[in-house]
Amino acid sequence: MRYNINGRLIYDATDGTLILPGNDEADSQLSITASALLWFFLRHPEIVSRDEVLKKVWDDNGLTSSNSNLNQYLSMLRKTFRHYEIDNIIVTVSRGLLQLNPEITIHPLDAPAPPEPQVEPPPCEEPDAESPATRQSPKPTRHARGTCWYIAGVCLLTIALLLVLFSFFGSSESRPITLTQMTHSQCELLASDEMLRSVAGTAYGKNFDAVRQRLKLECKPGERFVFFYGDRLETNGLGRVFLAHCAMHEDNPFSYCDNYFYYSWKPQ
Repeated sequence: MRYNINGRLIYDATDGTLILPGNDEADSQLSITASALLWFFLRHPEIVSRDEVLKKVWDDNGLTSSNSNLNQYLSMLRKTFRHYEIDNIIVTVSRGLLQLNPEITIHPLDAPAPPEPQVEPPPCEEPDAESPATRQSPKPTRHARGTCWYIAGVCLLTIALLLVLFSFFGSSESRPITLTQMTHSQCELLASDEMLRSVAGTAYGKNFDAVRQRLKLECKPGERFVFFYGDRLETNGLGRVFLAHCAMHEDNPFSYCDNYFYYSWKPQ
């Protein structure tokens, strides 16, 4: 589902991308949680409580909800849309109540899918009256009951043996990833030892800046980045790219992170 927001921006709810009108490529992309939050308000433009937002966006998706998380992602959405000259995409009506800004025009670009037809169950037919002799079913013999228990026991034993074999041969020892802090501009850049062994430090920093600047992320004090990519020389690109933009809060070095993953990153 796509939406034209205030005639300045097209939001694609399927992948959280923001596209300028008249362009085919995405100008930026919201994180998964930020996109889910915006998608909720687009479907519920009325005034809603903070508790309902926390339940629908966080709790129902198996995430830990808190007012701090909600405030952080509300601030991120407002900051992102302010970049496109759309102020206060979500407004605070009163204490504990939020609403999609009613002054902003929202136009759905894709027609909603028609509701699936409901199949009515066939009418139940009353069984014909039967004689007591017809309703009585023959009782299973002792030999038949013993055969059923024997088959059930063999099946359970076979399943147990398969589970033991899968757990024995399919288990693999997990290894922790060691991150090394690098000095890069004003922000903190963390890289895995395997990543640093496979590429040169100057090339790693140059590629990090290229991806960060294209995502319009600033390198400021108090912010951390974890960057990884798989080099693919035959396509003259970076291949799979992963960038985590994390913020530090008090004693927590990773208060929250926005993760960006691209299966095949192509440089501009």
